[in-house]
Amino acid sequence: MPHPPPSTNKPSVTKRVVYFLIFGTIGGVIGYGLVTGGPGPAPSVLEFPAAAWVFGGAAVCGLLAAAWPDGALRRRGDWSRRDRDD
Repeated sequence: MPHPPPSTNKPSVTKRVVYFLIFGTIGGVIGYGLVTGGPGPAPSVLEFPAAAWVFGGAAVCGLLAAAWPDGALRRRGDWSRRDRDD
């Protein structure tokens, strides 16, 4: 069974802002984990190299999710490539 065509309605600004905040937080947490995950004392998050990882990761993840909010979270069952009739 083919998938229905995508709707022509654009996502709302509110949905884009919410996705930016949620995925920006996730990107920041990943960046913070990369910065503090090494041996020895962790650098301050406000110093340049660490800030680039933390805030850069947050910005990239947030912007990607806000640009394509419908692709950021997949609904249940969309991961399967097999036909349901098989």
